[in-house]
Amino acid sequence: MKILILLKKYSGGVGVVVKNLEKNLEKKGHKIKVISREEDLKSFSSIKNLFWLRKKYKEIIKKENPDIIYTQDWSMALPLLFPFRIFKKKHFVCFHGNQLGKTKFMQKIIGKKMGKRLFVVGDSLKQNFPKANLIYNGVDLDKFKPLNKKRDCLGWINKDTEILTKEEVLEISKKLKLKPLIAENFEIPFDKMNENFYNRCQVFVSLPPITAGFNLCWIEAMSAGVPVIVGNNEGIGWKLNIDKFKTKKEFFNSFKKIKANKYRKEIEKSDLTWENHVGKLLEIWKK
Repeated sequence: MKILILLKKYSGGVGVVVKNLEKNLEKKGHKIKVISREEDLKSFSSIKNLFWLRKKYKEIIKKENPDIIYTQDWSMALPLLFPFRIFKKKHFVCFHGNQLGKTKFMQKIIGKKMGKRLFVVGDSLKQNFPKANLIYNGVDLDKFKPLNKKRDCLGWINKDTEILTKEEVLEISKKLKLKPLIAENFEIPFDKMNENFYNRCQVFVSLPPITAGFNLCWIEAMSAGVPVIVGNNEGIGWKLNIDKFKTKKEFFNSFKKIKANKYRKEIEKSDLTWENHVGKLLEIWKK
């Protein structure tokens, strides 16, 4: 099949997902074309540029003539849906996170309009959109794996969505007598995260908010063999056997009691792989 993937930008979690989809779909012999609204089309708002993007998408789709158009999140789907639907039989969309405020309203409208042509990556999203197809994200077990490196750091990824602050992470590192290792502003390339980040972590912490659809970094850390992983029940957290805390206060009062675990084996036995994700995608698309 020829598959056209439209996403907002290459950097960030959605960009990581798309990169893995592209790799695994091409392995199966499918032809993939990926276009970023921001980097490739130089457009930074789907609402303000709705009709311009609609026209641009139509040009791209007619040129590429894909069998599947796969938009990532509501804003990428919007130009193909309003003021009326185009390419309906080819168009699918994936929601990666729960929206709040005005964008929650837009996400709800588009999710309802797409119905069974909607994919979601987490259970909270499935609850909000019952007709959607639930397909968990995955991890590349060959890319993220244990290496024989000294683990003497507390790792944290500084994302806008994190509940913890940088100052709090530094405080915890000091109390645990571990070096703070903070990944921010994409200063560690994704291809180097296994070697230069996760394999240096004795402890990895990520506390995402209720908007989290999945939170990939947990299963990357598990696959890389980090001994201690701390999280919560948001996103895919409910399904993982990591140490979980409901609030920051609960975490601060208990983090010294956390014990190491062998997470890699759990991931190897799970369905949280890109091969499984792509297999389910193709099964639904072919129907």
